[in-house]
Amino acid sequence: MLFFRPVRFFTFSRRFFIQNNMSKYLYILDPGHGGINPESGRYMTAGKRSPSFDDGSILFEGVENRRKVKAIIQLMNENKLDCVDIVNDWRDVPLRNRVNRANKLASTRKCIYISIHSNAFGNGWTRPTGISVHQFNLNSQIGNVFHQELSCNFDGITTDRGIKESDFYVLRHTTCPAVLLEIGFHSNKEESKKIMSGEWIQLVAKSVVDSCKILEL
Repeated sequence: MLFFRPVRFFTFSRRFFIQNNMSKYLYILDPGHGGINPESGRYMTAGKRSPSFDDGSILFEGVENRRKVKAIIQLMNENKLDCVDIVNDWRDVPLRNRVNRANKLASTRKCIYISIHSNAFGNGWTRPTGISVHQFNLNSQIGNVFHQELSCNFDGITTDRGIKESDFYVLRHTTCPAVLLEIGFHSNKEESKKIMSGEWIQLVAKSVVDSCKILEL
C-alpha cells in the first residue's frame, strides 16, 4: 500500500506530497524555471525558450522541464522510489527557496537533488546539441551514474557532452548530493522538436530512474 506524507514548507503556504515507499534516498526533483500562468497564459521566465518555429510555436523550457519531472515521478512511483517535486507550481520559484526546501528535507533523511533543464547557445537557431551532467564537486560519484545512464539511453540520438564542474546556485548551496542535468539544446531546431516529443521525455525519465535504481544498491 502506498502512503502520502504531507510536508509543510513555511516559505510558501503550499503543501508538497512525498510519494513515500521508504527507499534508501528521497529524490528531490527540481523542474528548472517557471511554467505558464493558468490565468494569463503567460510564460513566467524571461528567456529560457526556443526561437519561434515556422508555425509560430515556441518551446518554453520551464514547461518542458515540468513535463519531464511529471514523467519521472510516475516512473519512480512504479519503481517504489521516494520522490518529491520541490517546485510543484507554475511560478518561477526563486532558487533560494528551492534550496531551502531541499535542505529542510535533507535534514530529516538522505536525499539526492536532481535539477532538470535543457540547454541553449547563441541567438536564434544554432547548431550545438547534446546532454551534460553538472556537479559542484567532481569528486562525487553520483554524477558518473547519471552520466552513464544518460549517455547509454541517448547514444546515437544526441551528443554526449560529459560531466562538468559547475557553480550553479542549486548545486553550491544544497546540503545533499546534487546534480543538474542539461538534456538537449532547445536552441537547435531539430533537437528542440525531439525535446517536446513523448519519446524524448520517456528516455529522460528512464535515464533518471535507472540512475536512481543504481544508487539504491
